Amino acid sequence: MSKLFSAVKHLAILLVIGVGISWLSSLKKEKPNQEVINGINFAVATLTQQNVDLEYEEQSLEILRSGHILSNQDINHLLADSYGKSGAYIYARKDTGPYTMSAQGIDKAHYLVNSYLEGYLPFHVNNVMMPLYVLSKRKRYVLDANQYQGRSEVWQSSRQAFLYPRGDCEDHAIALADWLIEMNHDARVVVGDMDGGGHAWVILFKNGKEYLLEATLKSGVNPNKSYPLASLHKLYHPEYMFNRDNFWVNTGTKFTTDYSGDHWEKASIYKGVKALN
Repeated sequence: MSKLFSAVKHLAILLVIGVGISWLSSLKKEKPNQEVINGINFAVATLTQQNVDLEYEEQSLEILRSGHILSNQDINHLLADSYGKSGAYIYARKDTGPYTMSAQGIDKAHYLVNSYLEGYLPFHVNNVMMPLYVLSKRKRYVLDANQYQGRSEVWQSSRQAFLYPRGDCEDHAIALADWLIEMNHDARVVVGDMDGGGHAWVILFKNGKEYLLEATLKSGVNPNKSYPLASLHKLYHPEYMFNRDNFWVNTGTKFTTDYSGDHWEKASIYKGVKALN
């Protein structure tokens, strides 16, 4: 992530054109098994026929400290001034502190970060390690500025992130977390820094343990190898965390490796109803 803190049609066309080229290139490096290849091809073919614009008919956001509920109109008003501004922004009130975050989408509009997790399952797998492996073959890491004509921070939704073959850290993390959530796992996107640079990654809570998933990992990804414990990753410094419904703020030190302690305050609850595309 370079700086933490109707789609553009010609851009979307360029992204889709790159689908086949990038996918074939990744196959040359290390050929996945046929089941994975078939799954990716099916998912991409299906998405290519869909409208993958990020559109919601209705949204609401409850700010927990104050009990205030933002309506769909309130949210649209909150985000309106950010249109065309590349970046991710934290929203705060004097009486609550930080309570949510928005980021610019492909279409230059801002959306609350929860809404980027659309409830998308590319294809069914039983192995919890498989989604990271598939993404390591499906998606190439490219900085936003290099593919969005100088725009420094642009987020892809989970469907967009699987369709388009290039993206940076938050695009990988969103695709991975949403897939795991659809598999009924407790997975969350974390935003902070990694060794001083703005970054996004995934935390998986499973069987009483916390695992850190580096979604941009491309080499050495083995679907038969367990995910590493979060406690081992001391260079990852979390500030905010979200899933489809909730947004958490780290009220303690950013040097923590604990993603479930009391220092994680749930700041808001999001509800969204997707538009029928």
